[in-house]
Amino acid sequence: MKKSYIFTRIALIVSLMTLLGSCANLSKNSVKEGELVVRNGVAGTQKWNENLSLKRVSWLHELTLQFDLIIGNISPQSGFNFWFSKEELADANKCTDFRVVLAYSQDTKIIPYSYLNEQLEQAGYKKMDLIHFKKQFLQHPDAEMNSLRLYQVYGICRSENLDKPLIFNFPGFSEKSLN
Repeated sequence: MKKSYIFTRIALIVSLMTLLGSCANLSKNSVKEGELVVRNGVAGTQKWNENLSLKRVSWLHELTLQFDLIIGNISPQSGFNFWFSKEELADANKCTDFRVVLAYSQDTKIIPYSYLNEQLEQAGYKKMDLIHFKKQFLQHPDAEMNSLRLYQVYGICRSENLDKPLIFNFPGFSEKSLN
């Protein structure tokens, strides 16, 4: 009776150690999807009560953020268009597909911004400076709350009407496709 009790305890301890060991192995790279919502806005005398929803894709090593991409469209009727200068808005309106991009690399030696830029170009996009939009966006309380001041902010423009999805493939991570 005593031997079976000891054997059961040893088996239980070995099982628990195996279970905890497998849970503690977080050395995998992962890609997580989410959403960033910017609530309401103001620009000069204009105020609007609406949400700007942007897609968010994060590349993580264990629990450390390696690269973060926030991307989305702003509809022509949106109040968030007041954040663009007249020139920026005119250039965006010339695009068949225009999107705002926020990108962050924790270490540009691991995932440089050039990886993202190459893949945007392969999908037919060109980068556009959005100096006025960036200033307005980064002063929003939601940008401060989410530490977005560390992000590159720009626009991407595709002139051709292509049905190509945006495909992001960083070394060591699974491929991610966005429409």
